Amino acid sequence: MEHVIPEIFKTRKNQTLESLSASPETYTDASPKGAIDEEIRGLIDDVNRLEGLVTTSSCAGRVSVFVEGVNPRDCDQGDEGDNADDQQSGLKEGGRFAASGGKGSGRWLYVSHEPVSLADKQSYHDLFGLEPGNGVPPPGGNIRLVRFHFEPMILHIMAATLKHAQPVLSAASSAGFRESGLQSLRCLDAASNSLPIVAVRSAGLSLESIIGYLDDTPVNRPVIRSLVTEEYLAMLVAMSNERFVTNKQRMERFRGSLLEFVEKSSSTSLSSTEIRRKKKHSNWEDESTRRERMRAEGLQRQKEAARSKDNRVQSDGEDITDIGLHFLE
Repeated sequence: MEHVIPEIFKTRKNQTLESLSASPETYTDASPKGAIDEEIRGLIDDVNRLEGLVTTSSCAGRVSVFVEGVNPRDCDQGDEGDNADDQQSGLKEGGRFAASGGKGSGRWLYVSHEPVSLADKQSYHDLFGLEPGNGVPPPGGNIRLVRFHFEPMILHIMAATLKHAQPVLSAASSAGFRESGLQSLRCLDAASNSLPIVAVRSAGLSLESIIGYLDDTPVNRPVIRSLVTEEYLAMLVAMSNERFVTNKQRMERFRGSLLEFVEKSSSTSLSSTEIRRKKKHSNWEDESTRRERMRAEGLQRQKEAARSKDNRVQSDGEDITDIGLHFLE
């Protein structure tokens, strides 16, 4: 079966590569960070150099502290959506919005794509923007929680065909990204014109903990209050930093396995022309076998040439001796 790459894939890959080639000053995307994580840039470049594959989105892994938004069903009709909610809650400065567990929009209080350190902060409460609390959540059902997350690498790779997607799935599984798979089965329908997209991911390294809530009782000054101790935050950070190390190791294993599987797939796959040739000629041999045969034949020819040369030298010596004896006579 020939691995024909659809024109639609070629077009999309060219568009992606053109976008990725933009300078850091002009590049932007739809992610909260708005740029590619440097920790995964090398892996992305390696994948995009492979025929029939192109990356569509990525995250190298991150630690984040996130305050939930309100449920849109709880908003008054006079509110201007989630933006109005965040303006009322005093969180209108900095950051980006994101959905969280069906709770509407919210805001990141802290995001890091590398191991966490205090730097110039006195405590993790200061680093995450938390006010110490008494560990007791407020009464009532509509509580805006603050969540601590560690999320491992996730990488989406578009493939030209299911055959091109197979090495990605194999490499992801062998590297420890057990929850990887095709995002949609529409690619199985030839009429859908849909390309396979593989999500490389693992839930096993994920970590989540509720660490606080939004206290909106103070007039005109909502406060992010902690529900945990400084020691508990330090433990979460230590666990996350260890998982950053494991996550990086898995990324490297995935990269090595992918290159190995792609090379193996390319060396073992035959074009339809080669298959017909093999069926037609019973003495068909692959490239490595042919190389070894030609090498052996070359060595044999060298030995025969050397043996022939020795015979000529010996024969010439005998002729000269005979001529000399005849001359003396």
